Amino acid sequence: MVDSVPVKNNKNKKIIITIVVLVILLLSIFTALQMSPFQGSINSGISTNDVMFQSGSSGMTNVPTSVSVGAPKSMGVISPMPGEQLAPTDVATNDTTDKQIVKNGSLDLQVGSADAAAQKITQIAKANGGDVFASNFFESGKNLKSGTITLKVPFANFDKTFNDLKGVATLVVRESTSGQDVTLQYTDLQAQLKNAQAEEQQYLDILKQTQKVSDILDVTQQLSQVRTQIDQLQGQINYMDSQTKLASITVSLTEDTNIAITDSWRPLQVAKDAVNQLLRGAQGFVNSAIVFIIVIIPVAIFYAIFFWIIYWVGKKIYLKIKDWRAHA
Repeated sequence: MVDSVPVKNNKNKKIIITIVVLVILLLSIFTALQMSPFQGSINSGISTNDVMFQSGSSGMTNVPTSVSVGAPKSMGVISPMPGEQLAPTDVATNDTTDKQIVKNGSLDLQVGSADAAAQKITQIAKANGGDVFASNFFESGKNLKSGTITLKVPFANFDKTFNDLKGVATLVVRESTSGQDVTLQYTDLQAQLKNAQAEEQQYLDILKQTQKVSDILDVTQQLSQVRTQIDQLQGQINYMDSQTKLASITVSLTEDTNIAITDSWRPLQVAKDAVNQLLRGAQGFVNSAIVFIIVIIPVAIFYAIFFWIIYWVGKKIYLKIKDWRAHA
């Protein structure tokens, strides 16, 4: 029974020492991770994306098209009479305007060869008075080429072109067409342009009659603003003309799956990839060893000394308290 007490004390000491060592190790690893210079460089790699050339279509931002008719308030010139102004933007003022329709179509085609299909599509577009507007192709890991071609053809030839394009495919996966009537917007823009041009002429007439320098400067400023509005309106009308006169068709091409074991199997490349993977693993191991030696071990020694000092001071205090109680 007497011998069991020292054995139990030694066992408790071993447990305490083990716990302390584990705590020191965990604190060392945590500190090393916070101090490691590799922490910030893990995500510093630059991924290189495939570069794909694509012709873009021009767009236009809507701009304010409100027109203010009349001479500047600061001038002593009588504003034009309402009878001299044009009628407000009303569809009835342009009853003879033709229908303005923006038409679009899309096809998903499965083809034997994407390159041959692209050539045929170009020929079909030119045969119908249009041309290829944009193209974008890429090759997958299975050596299958896919891509899209956007072509524009005259509005009157849309249906014929759409049907001719379907003849290129071995399988028509999906087809869709859509149209948007923009006659109202087109007529409104034309009316606003006509009003702005009339206002420009009115300012020019006022400018001929004005003699004061301040009035001339005011009219010139107003005239500049009106001319800017005219340019913007004319640009929108030109863009809408291009959208309605030419219909757009987007064709997505996907090659049929081909069995080509000899083309896809490259054992030499597999061997190179394996060697690169081995080298990356070895480099990672060496980097980890360097970090362990330079960072973790010194930090672990620091924590060990820190805990030893706490233990030594605590032991001294404990012995003094125990000695004081023994003599009390």
